[in-house]
Amino acid sequence: MVDILSMPAIDDRMTVLRSHFDELPLGFFVTNYDGYIEYLNHEAARLVGFDAIDEALGQSLQHIETTINCGLMEAFDRILSGHTFRREELHCTNRQGHFAILNVYCCPHRRENGEIGGVFGIIQDVTESAKKKDALEEAIYELSIISQVSEVLSSTADLDDIVKIILTGATANEGLGFNRAFLFLVDEQETCLEGKIAIGPASPEEAGRIWSRLAGRQATLIELLNDYRERENENNYSLSSLIADWRIPLDGNTVFGDAINSGRGILLTAQDQYSPETAEILRRLNTDSLAVAPIISKGKKFGLIAADNCITRKRITSSVVDLLQTFAHQTAVAIERFRLYEAQVERARELENINRCLEESREQMIRVEKMSVIGELTSAIAHELRNPLTVIGGFVNLLLSSGQPDDNSEYLNIVLSETHRAETVLHQVLDFSKASRAKTRELSFNDLVAKTHELLVSRLRRDQSPPQLELAGDAPLVWGNPEQLRHALYQFMYLTVDELSGECTIGMHTMREARQVRLVIGFEGRDDARAKVVKALKQIFGNPTGTQKLSILVAGETIRYHGGNYGVEGSQDNLPRLYLELPHYNGGNNE
Repeated sequence: MVDILSMPAIDDRMTVLRSHFDELPLGFFVTNYDGYIEYLNHEAARLVGFDAIDEALGQSLQHIETTINCGLMEAFDRILSGHTFRREELHCTNRQGHFAILNVYCCPHRRENGEIGGVFGIIQDVTESAKKKDALEEAIYELSIISQVSEVLSSTADLDDIVKIILTGATANEGLGFNRAFLFLVDEQETCLEGKIAIGPASPEEAGRIWSRLAGRQATLIELLNDYRERENENNYSLSSLIADWRIPLDGNTVFGDAINSGRGILLTAQDQYSPETAEILRRLNTDSLAVAPIISKGKKFGLIAADNCITRKRITSSVVDLLQTFAHQTAVAIERFRLYEAQVERARELENINRCLEESREQMIRVEKMSVIGELTSAIAHELRNPLTVIGGFVNLLLSSGQPDDNSEYLNIVLSETHRAETVLHQVLDFSKASRAKTRELSFNDLVAKTHELLVSRLRRDQSPPQLELAGDAPLVWGNPEQLRHALYQFMYLTVDELSGECTIGMHTMREARQVRLVIGFEGRDDARAKVVKALKQIFGNPTGTQKLSILVAGETIRYHGGNYGVEGSQDNLPRLYLELPHYNGGNNE
C-alpha cells in the first residue's frame, strides 16, 4: 500500500490521491496533523460547498466543521490519539445554502513508522435514503392509524359510533393530532350540508385540562378509539353547538361545496384568497387554517370532515390532509355499510311480516275451510230435519183443527210447540250456513252494529223495550264476512234483550280501544235488577239451555274465527256488562 503521508513531495501525494479518490462517489478528505486540508475529492467539495477542489486546499478543518457542525473539531485531538469518529444523519446546510443529510466517518492515518500523520475523513450523502426512510416510517405510522381505526369501525354498525370514532381518530395525538374536528352531513334532498357533531376543546384552558389528563393515561390510539366516550364526555357539547343547525348550501361559492363537488381534500391557509362565503365559515369556526375532506363513496355524497389546529397553531401539512381524506374514505365506507345493514334489517322485518302474514293467511284458510265444511254440514242436516218437522207440524195442526174433542189435544199442543222451537233452531243454522258463503271485506263496525240493531228492533215483541244504541265517533273498521258477523251480533243482542228487557234498561255502544273495536251491552235499573241481571247472564253464558247453547256456540265461534272475543265484565255501577270485540282494520298498515 502506498504511504501517502510519507511522500516527501506534496505534488506526488496529490497525484496519488486524485488518481485514487477524485471520482469516488463518497466525499473523501485528508488533513495533516495540524488540521489543514491537504486533499478532498469532487464529492466532498460539492457537499461542503466549494466550487473547486483547489479552493479548499490549505483551508482549516473548521471550514468543514462550520458546514457539518458535527463536533469534529472537538473530537480532532481524540482522533489524533488513535480513536475513530462517526456521526450519522446530520441535518445541515452547506456553504452555498443547499440542505443535505450526511454521515461523517473519520479515523487517524499512520505513517510506516506508526506515527499518526493526519486524518482521513469520509462524508456520505444520505439525503435521499433518509427521506425514503422517513417516508417509509410515516407510511407505516399512517397505515397503523388506518388499521386501528378500521379495526374499531368494523366492530360497530351504529352511525353515531362511526362518526365519533372517526373524529376521535382525527383529534387524538396518537392519531392525526388535530385540535378540533367537525362533521357535516348532506341532507336528504342533497342540497346542503348540515352540522352534526364536533370533537375537541372549546378553549385553550379546556385544551390544557384535557390534554394533561390524557397524557397521564398514556393510552394507545386503539384504546382511545374503543373508549371514544371518554373524549365524548370532555364537554364537546359546546363545540357541537357551534355547528348545530348550521346549513351550508352545496351550490354556494364555499370551500365546502368545492370539496364535495370535486371529491378532493382541500387545505385552507391564512395566505389563501377565498370567497366571502368561505371567509364566513372560517370566522364562525374561529380559525384561519382548515383541512377539509369530503366523505364520498361510489359517487354518493355523504358529507365532509373539517379539522384545524386553532389551539396550538401547528401548521397543517398536505400529507396530513391526505391522511384526513383517507379517514373520510373510511367514514364513507362505514356509513355505506351502516345503511346497507339498516336496509338488511328493514328487509328482515319485512320478511318477518310477510312470513307472519303467510302464517295468518294459512290459518285463515284453515278456518275458512273449517267454517265452510261446518256450513255445508249444518245446511245438509237442517234441510234433512226440516222436512220431517214440517210433516209432523202439518199433521198436528190437522188433528187440532178437526174440531173433534180429543183427550190428547194437550199433548198435541206440546208437540206443536216443540216442533216450532226445533224449526227456530233450524232457521238459525240455515242463516249461519247462508252467511258462510259470503266473502270477507272491509266493514264499518258502526254500520254493521246499526243494521243488526235495526233488525233486532224489528223482531222484538210489543212488550219488549228496544235497547238504546250509541255509535263511536271515529268510525272504526273491521275485516270479515258481513253476514257471519251480523248473524253473530244478532244472536248475542237477541239473547240478552229477550232475557233482560223486562228487568232493566239495556244500552249498547261501540268504541275503539287500542287495536280492538268493541260492542258493549250494558244494563241500568233498580237495585233488585242487579241480581236478576247476574243470574240471567250466568244462565246464558254459564249454563245455557239447548237452544241458547247452540246460538252461543255458533255466534262465539264466528267471533273467534274473525280474531275477536266475547265475555262478561264488571262496570262502575257494579252491574255486569257483555262485550264483543274484533281486531281494528287499518287498511293493511301496521299502526
